Amino acid sequence: MKRKASYLKIFLLGFGFFGISVLWALYNSDVPIMLKNVYGLSYTASGWVMNIDNILAITLIPLVGFWSDHIWTRIGRRMPFIVSTLPVAAVLFAAVPWIPAWLGSGAPSLIGFILVLFFVNICMVISRSPVIALMPDLVPPEERSPANGVINFMGGFGSLIVYFVIGKISATNRPLGFAIAGGTVLLAALILFLSIREPRDALDRTAPQAKRTDFSLLRKLWTPRYRSLLLVCLAIFFWFIAYNAIETYYPAYMHNESPAVKAMIARLGTAAPTDPALAKELDTLRQTSEASAKTNLGVFSVAFMLLSIPAGLIGKRLGRRTTILLGLGGVTIMVLLLALGLASSGAIPVFLFGGLSWALVNINSLPTVLDMGDLEMVGALTGVYYFFSQAANIVSPPLVGWIADLAGGTMSVMFPYAALFFILSGVCMLFMRPGDRPAAAATL
Repeated sequence: MKRKASYLKIFLLGFGFFGISVLWALYNSDVPIMLKNVYGLSYTASGWVMNIDNILAITLIPLVGFWSDHIWTRIGRRMPFIVSTLPVAAVLFAAVPWIPAWLGSGAPSLIGFILVLFFVNICMVISRSPVIALMPDLVPPEERSPANGVINFMGGFGSLIVYFVIGKISATNRPLGFAIAGGTVLLAALILFLSIREPRDALDRTAPQAKRTDFSLLRKLWTPRYRSLLLVCLAIFFWFIAYNAIETYYPAYMHNESPAVKAMIARLGTAAPTDPALAKELDTLRQTSEASAKTNLGVFSVAFMLLSIPAGLIGKRLGRRTTILLGLGGVTIMVLLLALGLASSGAIPVFLFGGLSWALVNINSLPTVLDMGDLEMVGALTGVYYFFSQAANIVSPPLVGWIADLAGGTMSVMFPYAALFFILSGVCMLFMRPGDRPAAAATL
């Protein structure tokens, strides 16, 4: 008799994704602002600092995915990684804004700031793959798109909390915002640990025997029989290049370059830096613009969250490739509209449409990769998925930052940049063949 997915368990599992999303949403929106406005780094330099997590992820996630496939402890194979790292990440993250508060904005402070970010990222990277891999461990293949919708609903809710509540607190009080986010992650980790019992809840309760490596799978991707899996991975690479640019730099763009901020700077000229009252007025406007950016991203998250579960069902009905292509068309339209000047005025409907479209893409992406393997390869394929998504995140921040600096320090270039890479990802998906499963072959 076929085992059915427990959606209560999937919902509780979603708290892990919720906690990760809370931390990353605030990290990606606020750290670039601190790097530029506290430490005076260029967009290019900020992009490289923001790459710490991505550089760690591309090396550690496949390794952790493989390792978690082939250990078995009293509390399971994924949970040891989660409970040993996620709480540490939460505590360190809460300390991030205190570094410039304690040490100022000089070189020692910057070094300390980057070191704390480094250890936060190590912990988050180690916990990420096991949290995601728990879903296919608990859910049969035919239910993975709807289940992925549930956990992404929780992830969207985490981002929503940041953009509408925690992020707005952080815009005026960074230490408080980061402390609230860290506490939220601690609570989410506790709920996950208490509600999921791997030895009891997993589909496969036997200790692993045969060992396969992510790295051999990565090598095989470049052979002709793995063409469809490679095309899916390249599509993931391209659309995360696009998505990362918007997520990372949109709040910074609005903080420094929103039409209102630019108009005020043009009006005040050189008077603002020398007049305390005018400087305070400009700073208040920047905070307001940053909060507006987070509202827009919050609308994006609301839309994503609302369509997360239906997107999984749509993928099950229409096919995952078709659903992903529809979503890619939608997010391309979103960034093209923003490129035409709707980044502040009238942006909410645009971000609403974009969030709905992104749900169609993101909810069905991991299940599409997992379709090309078997239960013994869940961790390995999850690692491959994150290898390409994190490789994109390594490329994107410094690349778009470099282009922005070349364009005279304007981050508006991120909109046509994102549109280009969304289009490239769609081309890759057009040529992949659904149902092609060479990764399930015995020769792996």
